[in-house]
Amino acid sequence: MPEVLVGMGLPKPPYIMESGSAGLDYDIAKAALAVGGYKMVAMMLPQSRALAMLRTGQVDGMLSITEGIGGQDYFTDNYITYQNVAISLTRRNLKLEQIEELANYSVAAFQNASMVLGDRFGFIATGHSNYQELHSQIAQNKLLFTGRVDVVVGDRFIFRYFNDKLGPQFDATQPVTYHRIFPESPRRAVFRDSRVRDAFNNGLKAIRANGTYAALVKQYLGAQP
Repeated sequence: MPEVLVGMGLPKPPYIMESGSAGLDYDIAKAALAVGGYKMVAMMLPQSRALAMLRTGQVDGMLSITEGIGGQDYFTDNYITYQNVAISLTRRNLKLEQIEELANYSVAAFQNASMVLGDRFGFIATGHSNYQELHSQIAQNKLLFTGRVDVVVGDRFIFRYFNDKLGPQFDATQPVTYHRIFPESPRRAVFRDSRVRDAFNNGLKAIRANGTYAALVKQYLGAQP
């Protein structure tokens, strides 16, 4: 089985686990390629570095991106959807119905959120005196549950995953509210070879049809709130 070397993002469980060899994003792509006749070999890289390596032919493809990166490579069908949300403690009773309302609260977001969550969010983040971006995802959970920020911004399943990793000094049983003020973020893979792209798409259709895709979603995300 020919190997396909792909760049993927840094760990963001449950989509890409810390081991670099598991996670919902990783396993879907691996299964789709396998059905298509290819063995996926993945490298965890910052997206900017993976993109540079794709351009110079050092990797055969990239996972979990949008077509906004441009270029002349071959993009797959959407194979996974991330859902970024604003999250607050339910007892605070915050009403957030649009992105601009975040300007009224202290906010902690994931690294580079101001660049990837669209122009409206980027504008708010740039002019916000009480906005911060954190390299560590679990740090967002800690700040929210200790009341040090009003709102955190990130993918709801990543947030939920890290709740189980908090120490006993953090009360992660506090109810939270997910404010769906961001659009869903469907992701594609991209490959330098159209034959690999076609194999991925065909494999994706097959694993959706045979139940593999649904089983992976249940394994990593469980019951989706």
